Amino acid sequence: MNKIILNANYLVINALTAIKNKNYIEAKNLLEKAISIQPEMFAANHNLAILNFQLGNLDSSILYFEKSKKIKPKFSQVYFNLGLAYDRKKNINLAIINFKKVIKLDPNNPNNSIALYNIGHLYKKKFETIKAEEYLSKSLDLNPNLIISYDELFSLYDRSNQIEKFSNLLDKAKKILSEKDLVSFYEAVFTYNQKNFKQTIQILENIDLKENYVGQNITKHSLLAKSYDQTNNFEKAYNHFKINNQLINESYGKGVNEKSFIELVTQRIKFFKNFNFNRWKQHQLKDEFFQPIFLIGFPRSGTTLLDTILRTNKSIEVIEEKPVLRNFLRNLDIKIKNNFNHLDNLDKKFIQNMQNFYFEEREQYLENKKTKIVIDKMPLNIIYIAEILRFFPNAKFIFALRNPYDSVLSCFMQQFELNPAMKNFTSLESSVILYDLVMKLWTIYRDVFSINCHFIKYEDLVTDFEKTTKEIFKFLEIDWSDNTKNFYMTAKKRLNISTPSYNQITSPLYSRSIGRWKNYEKEFKGLKNILDPWLDEFNYKI
Repeated sequence: MNKIILNANYLVINALTAIKNKNYIEAKNLLEKAISIQPEMFAANHNLAILNFQLGNLDSSILYFEKSKKIKPKFSQVYFNLGLAYDRKKNINLAIINFKKVIKLDPNNPNNSIALYNIGHLYKKKFETIKAEEYLSKSLDLNPNLIISYDELFSLYDRSNQIEKFSNLLDKAKKILSEKDLVSFYEAVFTYNQKNFKQTIQILENIDLKENYVGQNITKHSLLAKSYDQTNNFEKAYNHFKINNQLINESYGKGVNEKSFIELVTQRIKFFKNFNFNRWKQHQLKDEFFQPIFLIGFPRSGTTLLDTILRTNKSIEVIEEKPVLRNFLRNLDIKIKNNFNHLDNLDKKFIQNMQNFYFEEREQYLENKKTKIVIDKMPLNIIYIAEILRFFPNAKFIFALRNPYDSVLSCFMQQFELNPAMKNFTSLESSVILYDLVMKLWTIYRDVFSINCHFIKYEDLVTDFEKTTKEIFKFLEIDWSDNTKNFYMTAKKRLNISTPSYNQITSPLYSRSIGRWKNYEKEFKGLKNILDPWLDEFNYKI
């Protein structure tokens, strides 16, 4: 062994010792030095890739994993690690390709159950449910005790209303899994979906899930809360909703700054409060840009229900909660540097480029490129109305409204994937504060700009469906049909509903959710002075 190899090996050994002692910067420097001495050294490249992954340096991690793959193209662990890195990078397709390579290289390895699970999980993220089921089932064939695969399959069958498959999987779990409390938990999910709420309560109140079953414990309290709500025990329901939100916060809320979203809204309130629309330099824009349509409102105000109703018309496509406008705004921020004053004197070419950018972003999510009407649905895009109108002064807005009390209560009761906006819904108080700020901003926009907006109340949809939906279609200049009444049948055919409202919108309309907040009225003590003005603003009666 020559001196160069010895030096590189010595550096890698010292780097591994530094990692063991949590001296990560030292380890990184040692590995980089080893690579500078011997660029094709697998151990240095692979360990540096792993270290960068653990430190959150995903681009560097992927770079060194890819290099490791070239050095040892038949080493399956590199592909597995690359799959993890691409998944973390949110590049689902490349993650799947690498996990599949793991199985191809080592088809008889019993440890492949995790790679199969990862592929199934990623296909589930892509809403490719048939492929998701295939790979998750294969992972259980290899390892019948793999709990994460049971979780994903139960969730898939639950969400797609495949009752028989859920029941069959439950029978399998009862025979194979030794953890009886966990099996009872799955049984409770099944009884809840069968609307047997008393039995759900009985099962869940008598099981003690291990602390490391984070997702199951969260779901346990969510189902208890909803079951107690259904059986009119509102005090116990509220307590379990609180526990549910606390667990979500503790498990997934670290590093998520909910105040940053509050600041985002507050910043817009301060700027546009005394804004004069005439400051903006206007340009005659090409007619080829059809006015985009946005479905906005406060979360849990019926936007997913509206989405499903609109989809009954084949000439309408709804883009459901995709980052179209978010990417548009990121591009805009490069120009204006987060300073609204810089919106004043934008040149015609930049405006046209930004219009093109929006439509190009939107197009990648379209299933039918020839769709006549495209609706961009993201409720909290309501806070970006000013930026939208700067580039699309003729944009149309459908504003979903619901009783403010019911809206914020429903946000508090719902499990959301935490981000700076959604984290505010983990307490009733912060939900109310956010509602107040968002609606204050809306009233400022309404007074400053000329907004082509159609308001639709959730309560009107429930109590006078035909009249209310006809008004929406008239606003969109599209004919209404009797097929609209069967919107919930359309929803059942869709397995890719990406909001928490799946169970509600796959059933005919019901009025139980109207005025639901009254069951929890005492919990709003001290908050009514914030919400009551919005009852008057939107013509709601207590």
